[in-house]
Amino acid sequence: MIAPATADALDRIAARVGDVMRAYRAGGFAEHNDVNLAARGPEPASDPLSVAAPPNAYFVTQGPNGIRSFTRDGGFSFDHGGLRSADGAAVLGYPDGDARGKLPVPLSLPANDVALGRCASLRIESDGTVSYTRTTIEPRTSERSVERVTGGKVALARFPAGTQPIRLDERRVGAPQGIAPHLGTPADGTFAGLATYARDTGSVDIDTSLERLSEAYRAFSALAAAHRARGATDQTAMDLLK
Repeated sequence: MIAPATADALDRIAARVGDVMRAYRAGGFAEHNDVNLAARGPEPASDPLSVAAPPNAYFVTQGPNGIRSFTRDGGFSFDHGGLRSADGAAVLGYPDGDARGKLPVPLSLPANDVALGRCASLRIESDGTVSYTRTTIEPRTSERSVERVTGGKVALARFPAGTQPIRLDERRVGAPQGIAPHLGTPADGTFAGLATYARDTGSVDIDTSLERLSEAYRAFSALAAAHRARGATDQTAMDLLK
């Protein structure tokens, strides 16, 4: 059986390894605050549905249980017409593009256009607008027309200065009890616009996380050396008793 001290040391190593891995994941939050930094600038992406939120802002998502959470990972996709985050949660926003006096709801495309496969060139614009092009054919003249259609704007949230969101997992945070975030849309005068064709690089400092991992390994090595020394001492005592 592994001694409790050894198990704790291994757990610390595993946790620090996890933080190092999160440094390479979009929108990642470390488990330990001592390796978290302010969000860095976004990195380029080729997907028109990939966007990066402005500093100190979060996208708003909703899980199957209806509970909201907040993420900086803007690697979105559409599933059966609904805008989804990287973990499959519904992305919230405002269908008419106006956030004033309203609560955000899951964003989705018109069911008819989805069913007929008429949603082409899907993208998210810098002001948070979800748009696509729809091609239609006039039955009488067979004339083809292409129009830009919008499906609302994604919501952004920001917590009051000095408020620390509750880390839920490597990509999501929750609102502290009793704290309501400010909600709005990108480029609405209170939030800056989104970086398009971009992904957030997360807030985990790779150099610091590697240093903490090295410290955890050194602590484990010291513990192992102490166990070996104690074993040698016990063996010597047994030899003297023979």
